[in-house]
Amino acid sequence: MAVAGILAVPLFFVGLMAFSLKVDKPSHHLTKKGVVALGDPTKGTVGTIYLLAFAVSAALVLVGVLAMLLRSRLATIVSAAAAILASVLLLLPLATWAAEHTKRYPLGADNIPHASPSDQFLRGEWEQTVRSTARQVGLVTIALALAAIALTVLLEIRRRRGIEGPPVPPPPEVVGAPEITGG
Repeated sequence: MAVAGILAVPLFFVGLMAFSLKVDKPSHHLTKKGVVALGDPTKGTVGTIYLLAFAVSAALVLVGVLAMLLRSRLATIVSAAAAILASVLLLLPLATWAAEHTKRYPLGADNIPHASPSDQFLRGEWEQTVRSTARQVGLVTIALALAAIALTVLLEIRRRRGIEGPPVPPPPEVVGAPEITGG
């Protein structure tokens, strides 16, 4: 369960970025001139993104809890494999989701016309940054899960071969200490 909890944190951020590309859309409102303008996403849309990302992490922790019930020394591998699977499933459609997000924001993610000096994002720039960051964090999540699997397997091999650590010496005798009797 500890491995699932540790891997759930970077997986949450991968999910947050991936679902931002998939679900995020600008709000539409009428200006005083009667023209439809794009605005920031609604609070409901942002809440949905966070809820989906949290659901992925919570599912991984649930897998960790269920793996604990197996009472096997190799149950850690189940949590790590679930983290790898979830990361891959979130990373595979990122290019498509980034392209769809770019279409939903024709002026760029900040909805400011390009002629304005306050325009910070070119069209598609934010999406590529999010996609790149999600890939990097996703690969780190996969690497951490693979390291957990390797460590689990190595410790299990060590246990089965009977390799033990160095013996613990007995405590030193205290000279001149009064004897304690049980009576």
